[in-house]
Amino acid sequence: MDDHSWMYRDSPQGLQRIDYCNGAQGFINFATSIPRNFTGGGIRCPCRKCQNKKYMHLYVVMMHLLNKGFIENYQCWYAHGEVFVSKRRMRETVVESTFSASNVYEAANDNTSPYRNMVMDAMRLNQGNVSQCPIVEEPNADTARFFNLLKDSDEPLWDGCTNHSKLAVVAQVFTIKSDHGLSEAGYDKIIEWARSILPEGNRLKENFYAAKSMMKPLGLGY
Repeated sequence: MDDHSWMYRDSPQGLQRIDYCNGAQGFINFATSIPRNFTGGGIRCPCRKCQNKKYMHLYVVMMHLLNKGFIENYQCWYAHGEVFVSKRRMRETVVESTFSASNVYEAANDNTSPYRNMVMDAMRLNQGNVSQCPIVEEPNADTARFFNLLKDSDEPLWDGCTNHSKLAVVAQVFTIKSDHGLSEAGYDKIIEWARSILPEGNRLKENFYAAKSMMKPLGLGY
């Protein structure tokens, strides 16, 4: 069993520690890495209310964990397959595409994606507070879009790509458009050409409208 001490640390009312937020995302990463955990498109929710008795959509599980916390004495994620995988694989899966669940934001900040940080900053209730993140109620459309962006900040542009994420490329092309005054039609032409030379199955958004819709939650004014 890996160290999940972050799961039950005290935090101020109305806010959660950033290491808890990152650890909860790590739990989601781990749970979704094991196909047997899925039933009807959802996984068991280990929050204090659901107690692993209900299957919920991933967004709902994440919101429950941020809002209600984990069920007591669940340091070993037995209902999500932890006892069936090696400690090394478990650790690699939990920390993959997320901050270290056992380190605070400041210690991890230098080694994390600036695009993931950008999304996390946009999500915070108080943008001046870098050690905490908001607790929210049941997910609405805006919350779901934020978690999609977190996923996009980690998802490679194509399978096997190691230096470009889906979000990073869109943000970079948006910057080029802004700096050089490209029209939407010009943007679309560049994307059409880029998609034609990228590997099949690449995740580059197909046009300016789709990319702008993806970036809308960040409020960057593109």
